[in-house]
Amino acid sequence: MTISLVVGMPGAGKTTWAREQEVALPALRLTPDDWQMAVFDADSPDRWRSRERADHRDRIEGKLIEVGMRAAALGIDVIYDFGLWSRDERSALRWIAHSLGVDAQVVYLPIDYPEQRRRVAGRFRFEPGQFRMSETELQRWHGEFDVPDQEELRGGPVPPVPTGFATWRQWACERWPSLSDR
Repeated sequence: MTISLVVGMPGAGKTTWAREQEVALPALRLTPDDWQMAVFDADSPDRWRSRERADHRDRIEGKLIEVGMRAAALGIDVIYDFGLWSRDERSALRWIAHSLGVDAQVVYLPIDYPEQRRRVAGRFRFEPGQFRMSETELQRWHGEFDVPDQEELRGGPVPPVPTGFATWRQWACERWPSLSDR
């Protein structure tokens, strides 16, 4: 079984790719945006950036990670359509998958800024309930995004856990507070 970690900026086509693959493989696709929009459907598009909603998203992701890892351990391919901007997030999930005897692959979907801006603007305009993203946010996020290197994309070794943590699972439980430490 394989866990696919879909990596990319907003508008890169992550969810489109994940939807295609969930049918083609078949696989279980886990997308926190779907859950957040369903649970907090009364929110205005601007509310998604609040600290409270960011905390909720982290908790939703933690539970989706648990479900996906369990499904993979039971023999189902899984696609995490999370964005996974940080190398540490990807490393933690790769480490957890490997600890369960499951392969993990990083799938990176790059996008240049002009195309990203066009897609994001169109999505918000034509798909009700989508997250609103400002020009300032998109530019700032490009600086916060850790582009996967070739070694990570080839499935090379998971780097050492950051200082202060005994394992990647411990790191992951702090990153996603609802993730079980088992």
